[in-house]
Amino acid sequence: MLDAGRAAAARRRRADSERCRQRVLDVLAKMRKNRTPLSDAEITRQAEVNPQYLQRHRDLKAEAVAVRAHLAGDRPRAAAAASARKEAALEVENRMLLEQNAVFRRDLEEARAQLRTLRVQQLGACARDGLGLPAAREAEMAELRKQRDAALAASRRTEADLTALRNVNQRLMVENSKLLEASARGVPAQ
Repeated sequence: MLDAGRAAAARRRRADSERCRQRVLDVLAKMRKNRTPLSDAEITRQAEVNPQYLQRHRDLKAEAVAVRAHLAGDRPRAAAAASARKEAALEVENRMLLEQNAVFRRDLEEARAQLRTLRVQQLGACARDGLGLPAAREAEMAELRKQRDAALAASRRTEADLTALRNVNQRLMVENSKLLEASARGVPAQ
């Protein structure tokens, strides 16, 4: 019950965050369409979000800088903003992958716990019945084996997904390092 409440609260927070994000994006689109540069304070005021919203959402801040640079015709600043936008997007993607990774770990641990439970039940049944199982227990044992095999298969799939996510996370970290290096040297990212 408590977990359901927490999950519902998390869903509400995510939905609210997405609405705030969309309002900021709408203001940026309007700014681009009207060709009127707006300050960060004006963007957050029109989007009806917290004044520090752009500071906490670096990708949106970089987008605002890019739009202002584009409107001003400032190519170097626009290139720097594009690089910052890519870096911020990588950070967001990396954070999402880490969250997915944590979910997969929990799922894997849950599957392992179910597998341990099935093994204990199977060992208990064997100990009670001795080596020769009565015919009625055969069907039950077959079902337990089927459940065990399904839990093992789920565990293997989760482990494969976790490995794939780790690989993607490592590649993102390498790309992020390259972007940071290029940004530090003043080379525009491509």
